[in-house]
Amino acid sequence: RRALFARFGLGKTVMQLEWCRLVQKHVGGKALIVCPLGVKQEFSRDAVKLLGYPAPEYVRTMEEAERSDANILLTNYERVRDGDIDPRAFTAVSLDEAATLRSFGSKTYQVFLDKFKGIRYKLVNTATPSPNRYKELIHYAGFLEIMDTGQALTRFFKRDSTKANNLTLYPGREREFWIWCASWGLFLQKPSDLGFSDEG
Repeated sequence: RRALFARFGLGKTVMQLEWCRLVQKHVGGKALIVCPLGVKQEFSRDAVKLLGYPAPEYVRTMEEAERSDANILLTNYERVRDGDIDPRAFTAVSLDEAATLRSFGSKTYQVFLDKFKGIRYKLVNTATPSPNRYKELIHYAGFLEIMDTGQALTRFFKRDSTKANNLTLYPGREREFWIWCASWGLFLQKPSDLGFSDEG
């Protein structure tokens, strides 16, 4: 249960495919990638051209998922939200463009929190969140079942009585907060974060 916060162009598609392949290889079952409809072609292209895997199969219903021989399947957010696809039927689930989970009160967040509860292998993927958007990070942790959202708020933040939702890290808790975030989230800004050249 981890988060991949990588800026655009750093290869989240390839990383998700490889994560799904490794979990499926070691644990069995099938892996599901939930993505916006507009990016499903990227997954197929990168799987075949960059990784040499078979293209993941797009499925609309659980019947299609059960019939499929593919180890990695794709579907879109609406199929999960509307109940056509049950994520609990899969060994591993990866959410692409997981920024849809940013808002705790949103319909998608509340529905997904319930639908994905208890899944052993979960990955959320999005471009690096703003470091001062603490609530966004806490919502990802809540979805991943790392720590309850309310518990995280109480542990790390003091509330501003003059302005709702204005969070300030407790003095002396900043280092602990970022060590906690780094224990479940990988933050990548540029290729040199992984030892590669930033040229181009």
